[in-house]
Amino acid sequence: MRSRRLKSSAPRWPRYAVAVLAIAAVAGFVLREPIERAWLTHDLASASGYDVAIGRVGHDGGTLVLDNVRLATPAGSFVATLPRVAFAHDGARAGVTLDAPSLTFSLDRWRGGAGVRLGRALRALHVDAMHVAVRDGTVDLSAGSVPHVAGSLQNVTLDGDFAGASADYTAGAVLVSGGTSYPISAHGDAAGSVWTAKALPLAMLGALAGDATNRLTAGTLRDATLRFGGPAAPRFEAHAEGAALLLDDGRKIESVHGPLSFGAGMLGSRGLTGDYAGIPFGFAGEVRDLGPSFAWLWTGTPELHGIAQLAKTVRAEPGLQSMRVETIAPSLDYAEYALKGEHGPVAVSVLSADPREPSLRFDTAIAEDRVMSGGERTSAMGVRTHAVGGVNGDYFDIGRTYQPQGVLMRHGELLRGPTDRAALVLDRNGGVTFGEFTLSGSLTTPRGKFPVTQLNAWPAGEVTVITPHFGKTLPPADGVTYAELRPLDARAGTYRVERVVKADAPIPPHFGVAFGPLLKGPLPHPGDRVVLHYGLEPAVPGAVAAIGGGPILIKDGAWYEDPHAPAAAERDVRWPVIALARKPDHTLMLVAVDGRHPERSIGMTRPEFGDLLLRLGAMDAMALDSGGSVTLVARAPGDANVTVRNHPSDDSLERWVSDALFIYSSAPPPTLVAPVAASTPIPEARPSP
Repeated sequence: MRSRRLKSSAPRWPRYAVAVLAIAAVAGFVLREPIERAWLTHDLASASGYDVAIGRVGHDGGTLVLDNVRLATPAGSFVATLPRVAFAHDGARAGVTLDAPSLTFSLDRWRGGAGVRLGRALRALHVDAMHVAVRDGTVDLSAGSVPHVAGSLQNVTLDGDFAGASADYTAGAVLVSGGTSYPISAHGDAAGSVWTAKALPLAMLGALAGDATNRLTAGTLRDATLRFGGPAAPRFEAHAEGAALLLDDGRKIESVHGPLSFGAGMLGSRGLTGDYAGIPFGFAGEVRDLGPSFAWLWTGTPELHGIAQLAKTVRAEPGLQSMRVETIAPSLDYAEYALKGEHGPVAVSVLSADPREPSLRFDTAIAEDRVMSGGERTSAMGVRTHAVGGVNGDYFDIGRTYQPQGVLMRHGELLRGPTDRAALVLDRNGGVTFGEFTLSGSLTTPRGKFPVTQLNAWPAGEVTVITPHFGKTLPPADGVTYAELRPLDARAGTYRVERVVKADAPIPPHFGVAFGPLLKGPLPHPGDRVVLHYGLEPAVPGAVAAIGGGPILIKDGAWYEDPHAPAAAERDVRWPVIALARKPDHTLMLVAVDGRHPERSIGMTRPEFGDLLLRLGAMDAMALDSGGSVTLVARAPGDANVTVRNHPSDDSLERWVSDALFIYSSAPPPTLVAPVAASTPIPEARPSP
């Protein structure tokens, strides 16, 4: 019998299996490095948001070694070059050693995204806690045309728990500049990070501006603190000492001292003092248009240019003794300065506004919201209407009815008709028209058509339009008849006569028409349908505000002798004066000069005031009520309400006036120089008689 061989149940490997396993082993060994490198590159880039390149990945026992690592923000604002990174991990704790790292910050490219999301990046490496040591660390700060700033970051240590999305850490470093060491310490947790330094060199920051026309050249920041992360916006605070700024005209602002604050695109101070080319100088306020980069260090911003231009204009004043500049709101700046004039000292206050700034608008206010009142202080009207700056307005019937003598328009509504002297009208685009205006209008009734000659003037002469803004009552007046009107179609100017009464007793002022003794013709009857139209002539398209005053002081860039000047005998009297002026670039200025204080300010004649306005760059200008009425108000940095910034001449007390011209801002309130609660008491308001 032929014997059979029994089949084994164990599998038989093909001859090529051994070859496949050998090839796989070799491939695994060969491909391990590029696979690890690709995985680490992808994870680090995803976690940090940086562009990541790794030259080689290797292993030294239990230590992961990365050679020639480069991390950079997409815009190139921050670049880290790490020749060697050694990463040791024993389960609960990890150690990272960086040999000769080079960190480069190109501030002109910075867009606010240079911070590594460190917690996520380290979680990609499965790290719960770590210690970082930097050997021979340096930092190269470059910006624009400046390739290098002499400074280095040395002896860097970082220790903390990075297991969560936000890191708990402590850090320390030493910044070396000009042979001086500046220690820096930091700590962070879920509530945010705090970095502090007893001192930092301003000259190093100024060098970043390279050949910029305005740059820092000296000084120190004391007690510097940077807070970021958590719910609050980033904020840097310090105290400047001995700072110096070189300007594009070759002049310097030196010996600058005072607090400084920086926020997201903002800087501010409650009060810096220094020396501006030999003149005592001060600054306070907040600038908000710096943007997310540091480009403003060498290019400036519109708000910074506005402040600088106002400061340079004031600095050019002859006989300048001292000056102070403030930011009140975006594109609204304030300056006050003292001159040594030919006849004595002079104190000047200026509000400068850019009408192209969308958050700014001009408007008027009237005492107690009535044409006939007991008067109200300019500051009280400003607080009541939430203005950020302004001045007193028109001449008025002082001590009696307080009616303004000229035109008044508020919110686009005429409240008072014009007279035969100068007035100014502001439109919705911030443009201003100077000139003389008349009231043009007519009343058509079934019994005739009459010209409208007055608005909210009492007693009526011919046909006078009366609105609820006139006052509490219409006083008795001989020969005057009042017809109350109810609107049918106000846009078409059609009304119905509700009642007709003689003004032989006080009458509550509703909308209506008063007929004076000079009118010739039959009056309307109750129930009549009438058509009423009235407005300024010449018309100003888009007019939102108007106020009377005079005289015109500057016209087309030259002194103007106004033939209809009020109080013409006061032309050459040296006393307090105030005006609104327009510059060729359409900048609007409210300018006040104090007077009747020989020890502080003697005032100016109208021609002297005209010369001052021309030096400030006025193309056109008109005076407002001068003398004891001169009042300029503005919100000071850190205050919630406007306050009087000049020194009124009535024993330095603010006068009750009839109306005022104000500037309003819709911009958010300051945050770096935030208003202090109850910092400015509301001024006293006097009730009307």
